[in-house]
Amino acid sequence: MLMRMHGTWIFAASLAACALAGSALAQGQTDKKPGSSGHPAPPAAQGAKAETPQEFLAKRAGEYTRTIQFIGQQGAAAEPSTGTSKISVILNGRFIQEQNEDVVFGRPVTGMRFYGYNTASKQYESVSLYTGSNAILMLTGTSSDGGRTVDYTGMTDSANGVRSTLHARLRQVDDDQFVLTMSIVGSEGKETPFNEITYKRKK
Repeated sequence: MLMRMHGTWIFAASLAACALAGSALAQGQTDKKPGSSGHPAPPAAQGAKAETPQEFLAKRAGEYTRTIQFIGQQGAAAEPSTGTSKISVILNGRFIQEQNEDVVFGRPVTGMRFYGYNTASKQYESVSLYTGSNAILMLTGTSSDGGRTVDYTGMTDSANGVRSTLHARLRQVDDDQFVLTMSIVGSEGKETPFNEITYKRKK
């Protein structure tokens, strides 16, 4: 059971979630001008080109504050942690890239993430790295609402060697806010959420 796992797993999983949430190298140049993230594009007018998944992702470019709330875990901090994130569009608009700077349980954490949409597999994809681990977290996801809500899944390893399925739901709230909720999926299929990160665009 997840709730019986050691505190080291809680810290490792929490740091992984922090790295998992949004992306762009602070020093990297963007291929497109940062813009507001927003709702899926309205139905295209006759003859107009429909918005692609890559164009929808590109709207998320910008600088954000992050509020990190730990939930559903014994020993999790009651008070949320905070941090910042910068998201940029890279490689001619094909992907977005994020760099996060947070303080989690009193420790500084830096994370990087890449988001994209694979037109061959028709799936959303992401890759995450962070300073608390040597592992690379790879996730694939699907959306039924044009990218406004994406459900990602992948595999993650705990500090005591237990391999588990990870579910990450990224939900666009409005043009300037999105939320990432992280859960571990047990062998019986029950999900245990452990982390929720809220991004708000800096004004």
